[in-house]
Amino acid sequence: MPSQQPTISVTNSESSTRYHDLEKLYPDAPVPKVGGGLVIHRATLHDLTGVGQLMDWLADGEAAIVRMEKLMNRELELQTAIEKLNLFVETDLGGQIIRLTDTRLMLLPPGCRGIRGVESEAFAVETTDFER
Repeated sequence: MPSQQPTISVTNSESSTRYHDLEKLYPDAPVPKVGGGLVIHRATLHDLTGVGQLMDWLADGEAAIVRMEKLMNRELELQTAIEKLNLFVETDLGGQIIRLTDTRLMLLPPGCRGIRGVESEAFAVETTDFER
């Protein structure tokens, strides 16, 4: 029966476009500052040595989304990292730390504020929320 015969479809893609993994080609690419723009870094915090880099980004006025899964089983190290970040971001800089999920945080520099829910659109925020 024809339906029981194995059919092998061969697709040969002769695309002239080449795709490159830009993160591998340019791991530390210079990102130009654009007026009114915000650079958002993504990072995974493996241990306490990465906290300094997060602080540097926030001090430069950039935001970061941080995955904390690697520290979840090391309670003391996790608590120390969160305390250091909290002291620096919220107390020293006047930024904000937002818990996105159980294992992710968003670190916002001064002048950026997270808003809860869809009902609170950016245009509904009072300007006093940004003056800290």
